[in-house]
Amino acid sequence: MRSSPETPTSSSVSQGRPRRRWLRRLLWMGLGLAFLLATGTVYQAVSAAADARNFPPPGRMVDVGGHRLHLHCIGEGRPTVVLETGANGMSSGWAWVQPEVAKATRVCSYDRAGTAWSEPGQQPHDAAHVAEQLHTLLANAGESGPFVLVGHSLGGLFVRLYADRYPGEVAGMVLLDASHPDQMQRLPQSARTQLEVGMKVMAIAPALIQVGLARATGLFAAIGRGLPERAFAEVAAFASTPQHLAAAHAEMLVWEDTVAQVRATRNLGELPLLVVSAGSTAGAGEELLPAFHAMHREMVALSSRGEYRLISEANHISLVTDASHARQTSAAILDVVNKVRASSKAEAVSP
Repeated sequence: MRSSPETPTSSSVSQGRPRRRWLRRLLWMGLGLAFLLATGTVYQAVSAAADARNFPPPGRMVDVGGHRLHLHCIGEGRPTVVLETGANGMSSGWAWVQPEVAKATRVCSYDRAGTAWSEPGQQPHDAAHVAEQLHTLLANAGESGPFVLVGHSLGGLFVRLYADRYPGEVAGMVLLDASHPDQMQRLPQSARTQLEVGMKVMAIAPALIQVGLARATGLFAAIGRGLPERAFAEVAAFASTPQHLAAAHAEMLVWEDTVAQVRATRNLGELPLLVVSAGSTAGAGEELLPAFHAMHREMVALSSRGEYRLISEANHISLVTDASHARQTSAAILDVVNKVRASSKAEAVSP
């Protein structure tokens, strides 16, 4: 005899229906996510193309051997001031400072390899290679010393390495709330945790940018808040590109190499040096200030002519992005320029 097929019970049918509804929901959610990602990718591509049209490089694109870096110089006079930005920064971040300094002397800002308008390079992003590329950039652009080097944050490590490698070209230095090679060992655990979180965000940032999420939310644009309108728009545009964030992340990945190179540098001798500290953290991480200020005061001893200055109302970023704080930063830079000029005059009249 044939066995009759088993007839589905009402309970099995009722159990299957919620399962199918859940699968349909997952399918629609997946399709919706795919649509949003595709839309975000198109939005990013269209916006990036518009940025390229709207924000041409204000300076020159200079070949440094296989790729070009963006260099923007204005003003006349000696010594020439060279501005080295911090991590995730770009030349537009000096929009308040550079024109102010240019009233008294020549001043150059630039973008490191892969950031803003500069093309990516093949070399590591450690201090030694940053200094080498900057040296080649200035030489190939016809910008001759003596230079007063200004290093903000991470840029402080880069200018110290430059001065060690090319001492005959450097006449003065300003370390602007600069990084210290031992700061990760000396800062509280909370600061190290913040850095680790920041590194994780930077690692996934290119993916967020690629699908337009970073641009849509303004995730990285805030670093330019307070700058003149045009400069803020440039910072917001380039902070929303995968190439810029990948280069900034690459600089932080070689932090240990950079600090080892800087620890091996010599003192600055009698070079005019001004170490500037920000006196505020804008309400976040106030407990870090004493440690940073102590390290900054130690850096004064890098030169027998080292001096220290606190801009009490400024924070790490507003030293360059806030108009009033940037004026004080510019004044600090020009103080070193004037010391270099006075030294040059004294040397010229000495028998």
